[in-house]
Amino acid sequence: MKGKILIAVPTFENIKPECFKSIYNLINPKDYLLYFDYVKGYDCARARNEIAKLAIEYNFDYVLMIDSDVNVPRQTINKLLECETDIALGWYYKKRTTTDQTVIFDFGKDYTDKNMIYGETLWKANNPFDIKGGGLGIALVNVNVFKKMPYPYFKYVIYGNDTVLSEDLYFCTEARKYGMNIKCNPDVKGNHIYEVSV
Repeated sequence: MKGKILIAVPTFENIKPECFKSIYNLINPKDYLLYFDYVKGYDCARARNEIAKLAIEYNFDYVLMIDSDVNVPRQTINKLLECETDIALGWYYKKRTTTDQTVIFDFGKDYTDKNMIYGETLWKANNPFDIKGGGLGIALVNVNVFKKMPYPYFKYVIYGNDTVLSEDLYFCTEARKYGMNIKCNPDVKGNHIYEVSV
């Protein structure tokens, strides 16, 4: 047995049925045991911190975090394990975007549109590649990452000019400071699940 993977959904309220169905349909990697949990009722940063603590306490090898409004492809776990890295991300388009914007960022000073890797580029990519960071809506994290970093791992940062660094980009920034490697596998493309108004 290679290890245990905690599939965890940070959610303020509930998991969208389509998200849960896509998790249920995930292909189980050979020699891994999969467990499922979700942390409810907190903001996203607090929920992610609680998930990380659970993963350490119960000796998991990896945590796969999936946002409650994202559905994932069946091969997600295998494809992210193929990255052989500390933090492996899938990708999806930013919510309510019409301009090919994604949640994946290349190296550069800030997490801005200038450093964003657009969908057109990701569709053409064939192999996992190093990135600065990105959204954690589909993220496989080696639990050793949390053991090497100070708590809290996730938090929102508000700067003097009222710009905000989200909890996932904060985590990526801090993880890189502690020598962690982050990759994106372009084969892991998720989709946001939208409410249909009647």
